[in-house]
Amino acid sequence: MGKRFIPTLIESVYAQADNSLRKLLTGIDGIKLSTNGLEIDYNHRETLSTNLPYQVLLEKMAEMLKKRGLSLLITIDEISSTPELREFAGIYQLLLRNNYHIALLMAGLPNKVSELQNDELLTFLLRSQRIYLEPLSLLTIKQSYRRAFNRKGRTIDDDTLNQITKMTNGYAYAFQLLGFLLWRTKETEITSAVVQKILPNYQAELYRNVYIKMYQELSNKDREFIKAMSESGKASVKVAEIAKKMHRDKNYISIYRRRLLDDQLITATKWGEVAFTLPFFADFIKEYQTLY
Repeated sequence: MGKRFIPTLIESVYAQADNSLRKLLTGIDGIKLSTNGLEIDYNHRETLSTNLPYQVLLEKMAEMLKKRGLSLLITIDEISSTPELREFAGIYQLLLRNNYHIALLMAGLPNKVSELQNDELLTFLLRSQRIYLEPLSLLTIKQSYRRAFNRKGRTIDDDTLNQITKMTNGYAYAFQLLGFLLWRTKETEITSAVVQKILPNYQAELYRNVYIKMYQELSNKDREFIKAMSESGKASVKVAEIAKKMHRDKNYISIYRRRLLDDQLITATKWGEVAFTLPFFADFIKEYQTLY
């Protein structure tokens, strides 16, 4: 999300507007139409009257839409707590207070959402509705794999289907990645031997493309928590066992347990036990610790 986030938003509204609304938008001081397209004057005198440079322009645009009986839905994907997004979120809060018809839908990794919501200047976002996406249904994954391979005349037995389905752990990216790697083999029969052949590549792609970034963004105590989990060697680990390895009591580590649950790196399997949500994540932790 670059520095042109808010100008791009205004340009998008302009692009979807009818001719009469476009004329009104270009009548706003600080917005003009030139041979290069729509231009935003960042140094316009009115924008300098506030700590949020684009506040005046967005307020005027919102007022214009409201008078036309129009509502605006803004969608942002792969959010991150950048200065540009924090600036926009601050303006969005002011627009809500003034009852403008604007809604905001943001999507991103759980830890990025938490980071933005917990920004000391944007705590109003904590009152917004947060929707957690559940892992994909294993049954749906199995059926999808079966249809995809059978449609192209490639056979796969039920035991192998169960094997690769469990290897995804319901993680959407893992589902896509594993299917792609198996498809790329061009084998007419997908067997357990074929799966074992691509397994190292599957793990390496997960580690490189997702897990390293996730791990590096964790706090030291979060890392200590998941390291203790990985050392247990169990699919489901007792919180009491993790506390013992960390040399802390359960009340102390409950903070990090809750944070990792919010980030969807772990899940509560039953009372007093947790497990990793991502496939081969425990193996990744062990390998990372060895290398770094």
